[in-house]
Amino acid sequence: MRVARLLFIALLLLSPLARGDPWQAEFLLLPSATVVGTFNSNAAVTQVNDEVLQADMLFSAQKGQFKFLTEYLISDHEGDLERFQLGWQLSNDTVIWLGRYHQPASVWNHEHHHGQYLQTSITRPEIEEWEDLRGVLPQHFTGILIESSKPLFGNWRLRTALAGGLAPQLTAEGLEPFDLVHPDSNRHTMGYQARASIHPSEFTESGVGVLAATNEMAEAGTPSPPQVGLDHVNLRLLGVFGTYVAEDWRVQGTFYRADARLYYATGAVNDNFGVGYLQGEWRFARAFTAFVRWEDSVGAGYSQYLKLFEEFAAVRYVGGLRWDFASRQAVTLQLGNTHTLNGRFDDVRLQWSAAFF
Repeated sequence: MRVARLLFIALLLLSPLARGDPWQAEFLLLPSATVVGTFNSNAAVTQVNDEVLQADMLFSAQKGQFKFLTEYLISDHEGDLERFQLGWQLSNDTVIWLGRYHQPASVWNHEHHHGQYLQTSITRPEIEEWEDLRGVLPQHFTGILIESSKPLFGNWRLRTALAGGLAPQLTAEGLEPFDLVHPDSNRHTMGYQARASIHPSEFTESGVGVLAATNEMAEAGTPSPPQVGLDHVNLRLLGVFGTYVAEDWRVQGTFYRADARLYYATGAVNDNFGVGYLQGEWRFARAFTAFVRWEDSVGAGYSQYLKLFEEFAAVRYVGGLRWDFASRQAVTLQLGNTHTLNGRFDDVRLQWSAAFF
């Protein structure tokens, strides 16, 4: 409970400093329902849930320079406090956050978080998947996050994000982030992330940038067979990303270069691999959006680190159609062809998603 108490104390200390300003609060509910069918499968395990019901709830409040943000996700298989952030507006350009945050080296998750309605495709790229869905990169940290957006020249802006906090652990079920609600006494290690990008104007999504991260993840609990003898992993990431948004279409892509060092009782193993994706979207007839995504990897089949996640999709092709049939409601049909480290399968998904204020 030590971290949760520190966050509560920070809330008590910061809120009186903004006492003279009125409270401003917003609540956003993002429900969704998805059905999935798989076929043409020769993969031993696909990690695909046939039905997924979930409600993502975001609450934000501000009083003067003080900010508060929380995100709670309820689904048919979990209930989790995804984000809990106490913030302070240092200037017009910079905010410092303390608490549980989404690591900034994932551009996709920085834009969409857990809300299904916020992303056009039903699935997110495999390399951006959440830890509890067998994601291979740590996505949730508890610590400090600093975000800023500063003018460069003309209308161009420089956006940066720096963060450091408690990293997820390696368990038999995959990566497990530190839980603020039910903290454990296991050994926790640190991770650090950074992102920087330039954009032609203050409010546009178009831009290009770089990202970097170094994370140490300790093994905890009863190990799976591939983890026997493993003590911890040092995972370093370097990446580039870009987004271009026009009136009726957009293209977004990211490439990660990963270097992992796995420390076993008998010695250390060096490993490296690359993973990238490119997604294109085209909006037509006002209410319809077609999308395609290509995900690919380099060296994934030989990666000792990725062998800890045998369901990881080394190659995946995704395509589909989204229909925004009502105000802030959509129905999406998606087809996918996935090649994991232990086989392949095809899938079809149908989803309803919405956003209620």
